[in-house]
Amino acid sequence: MTAACASPGTPPGGPIDRNPPTIVKVSPDSGATNVKAGAVTVRFNEVINEKPRGAPELSGIVVLSPSDGPARVKWERDAITVRPRRGFRPNTAYALTIMPGLTDLSGNATPRGRTYVFSTGTAIPRGVVRGAVFDWTTLRPAGGAVIDARIGTDSTFRWIARTDSAGRYTIPLLPPGTYTIRALLDANENGKMEPRELWDSSTVNVADSLRLDLYTFAHDTLGARIVGADVKDSLTLRLSFDRPLALTPALTVLQLDLLNADSSHVRVLSLMRATAYDSLAHAREAAAKDSALRADTSAAGRRARARADSVRLIAERDSIENARVEARRASRDTVVHIPLPVPTRPAITADYVAVLAAPLPPGNYRVRIRDAVSASQVTRTSERTFTRAKPAEKKAEPDKPVEKKAEPDKPAAKQPEPSKPARPDE
Repeated sequence: MTAACASPGTPPGGPIDRNPPTIVKVSPDSGATNVKAGAVTVRFNEVINEKPRGAPELSGIVVLSPSDGPARVKWERDAITVRPRRGFRPNTAYALTIMPGLTDLSGNATPRGRTYVFSTGTAIPRGVVRGAVFDWTTLRPAGGAVIDARIGTDSTFRWIARTDSAGRYTIPLLPPGTYTIRALLDANENGKMEPRELWDSSTVNVADSLRLDLYTFAHDTLGARIVGADVKDSLTLRLSFDRPLALTPALTVLQLDLLNADSSHVRVLSLMRATAYDSLAHAREAAAKDSALRADTSAAGRRARARADSVRLIAERDSIENARVEARRASRDTVVHIPLPVPTRPAITADYVAVLAAPLPPGNYRVRIRDAVSASQVTRTSERTFTRAKPAEKKAEPDKPVEKKAEPDKPAAKQPEPSKPARPDE
């Protein structure tokens, strides 16, 4: 008789399992105080997979906060055990979060996360910081960002959270105090802040509930320098820096010097972020087009205005009807749709546009920016030379020889008939 070892897997036959694993018991219980246990055990209704969806191992979706480092997560078939690196601290409240992506042996993944709270002391503090994390250069919500809160001078013991797919986060269980909150977009997921990774931090006083949005960007110790000067037309000059500039203090026209080859100054009317200039240019173009259309009183102009008004009216009707359709769908939809967070700051940018007082003639120029402040609050002065080329002249085409049209063949002239000799009798 041969014995075979059992291996985890979906047994043959029977109904197909389409349900994700569910939690049946957590020890210690959520909300418990005066906890003396050395670990947290979470038990499920079925065997779970050691490799969750979206992470290489279970520790990638299990967050224990606060902690002095990554928690030790152990797989036990239908349960996981979470243990802090140096044990639970006395008189401290903890939150254990199991993020979405936990799967069973059939690949069914949990769609939502769960958080359980307990305390080794007599009370659970109610301090909480909520907010959203954005990529400051694009203003897109940063999903999966690592959030940590530190109090005082202790740099190892931290309250930890992660943003969801919409960039939102919540750090609960904070005792009253002054915290440094940091958001990190951990690109290589090694848990460390590497050069050129995006992050942001802020210091706040927490007494009860607080909202804090964080705007991540690449920090460095170098100031911004000009790397490009592009003459878009005779009245605008687009300047590019090698890193974004700060919104405060803003770059002004007083910090810009535009010099001719003889070092004489070229007058500059304004200097603004490229995104703001492009928005104004589009608005002016649309207004000018609409004004010109309405000023045209010809028959063709009236027809064009009527077509434009008809298109605008149809678009308005379509938008109203689409809103009604979406409202009807929402009334039948049982899933709660939460709108994305809206940033309250404009994006930082490395591109600016200078508007000149007069057309810029062809020639060599030098542009200098004094005391430009980067997003990392580093000040630097830099300059760059550029050339405005002469417009290409159209080459005159050589005169083509005039081809003479072939005249049609003329009929041959009739030759005079030879005179007949006179007869002798005439």
